[in-house]
Amino acid sequence: MLRWIVLALLLANAGFWAWRQGWLEPLHGVIGARPEGEREPQRLGLQVRPEAIELMPAEAPAPRPLPASAATAPGTVEAVVAVAALECLEAGPFNVTEFALAEASVKSALPGGAWAVREIAAPWWVVMGPFVDTELLQKKRDELRRRGITPQQLPTASGAPLLVLSRHAARPAAELELTALVERGVHTARTMVGGPALRVLRVAQADALQQSALAALGPDRLRGKPFGPCPPAGL
Repeated sequence: MLRWIVLALLLANAGFWAWRQGWLEPLHGVIGARPEGEREPQRLGLQVRPEAIELMPAEAPAPRPLPASAATAPGTVEAVVAVAALECLEAGPFNVTEFALAEASVKSALPGGAWAVREIAAPWWVVMGPFVDTELLQKKRDELRRRGITPQQLPTASGAPLLVLSRHAARPAAELELTALVERGVHTARTMVGGPALRVLRVAQADALQQSALAALGPDRLRGKPFGPCPPAGL
């Protein structure tokens, strides 16, 4: 029995050696394998025109197109610049006579009526006087200075001067100041309207052409009060 096993092993080794040497090539199709495996050079013969194969470099990704609204919108940059160039301008304040002349000048420069009028309420003062007697005037001035108050002397239409102790934008503020002065020993002061209501001409969104037209108005046409930047809100 052992003799037959040894003989079978010898025959198997001999067959394997013959297959490795390629002597059993006609039987490769039946066996289903070749001694060189997948690395056999015969596989190159199965390639179709290997010389035509060309390695191509990798292409860079194409740039992303801009959105249609940004790429095709006409005048986008010009519109942004135009908006940025708008400026709020004011001229004044003017009294009634000055305002009539100034408004006529602005109408000629801006025929489209692109302006507005801002009202400034009449100011209110805390005053003493008027004083016809100069000695009494000097006496009141000295009394006020002793209390730490420095009044401003203003002439009136009658010629008798006033002593202005404080100025205010509205009557309630003037009344509060008068009460405080009474507590400090000033008993003959009073409140009064310090002048007429005033008006201001405003162009809220002046473009470059309007700014040039307003700047060209001479000082005499605006009573020496040319257009300038609008004050901050609340002033």
